[in-house]
Amino acid sequence: MYRYSKIICFVSIVVLFTSCKNEKQRENEKLENNLKSFYIENFKDSTSTLDSFRLVEIDTISQSVLLLKQSLVLNNQLDMIIDLYRSNIKSLSNSVDMAKLYAMIESSDLVAIEKKGALEISEKGKKIKAEIDTLQSVIESIHNKVLIADSVKPVSFLAKCFFQVRLKDKSVKRDTVFIPMNLSKDVIKIDDFLNLPYNVDYESLVK
Repeated sequence: MYRYSKIICFVSIVVLFTSCKNEKQRENEKLENNLKSFYIENFKDSTSTLDSFRLVEIDTISQSVLLLKQSLVLNNQLDMIIDLYRSNIKSLSNSVDMAKLYAMIESSDLVAIEKKGALEISEKGKKIKAEIDTLQSVIESIHNKVLIADSVKPVSFLAKCFFQVRLKDKSVKRDTVFIPMNLSKDVIKIDDFLNLPYNVDYESLVK
């Protein structure tokens, strides 16, 4: 009787283990399909054909990691705006030089036009410089938060996926893509994942 009970217990454990394994497998398959659909909708070139797609691993994103990613994105944007500011200074210098040249040839109309242009460039430069100052302040604030941020507790996830596509010219491209997810492992947009504390209106600065 005791031996029979042990067999029943063993079988029950095996059945439970198999059931849990199958459930876990179904969850992974569902997640991979969701990631695949998101990749096709947001990353895949419409002229290419997807040969394969698979989930490689899921990285846990803590508050400190998220803050560092925010800092990286904002620093890249800061570099772009600084380049824009340097271009503005160069344009202003060229405009001033042209105004001086027109003054030398006593062309008051052209001098007036160039001065007006220089004033507009100068005002745009002030706007760009203000954006630089704001962005630097936000980045500094993020760096201060990193020092006390939780580095263990997850706030989201990042799925690393491998894909292979066949391009229009029949060549094959293999690469990886990182897709963000919330704590429920639902796929989310990168903007929702990053949740940047400040958004740069770059288009308004280049107009």
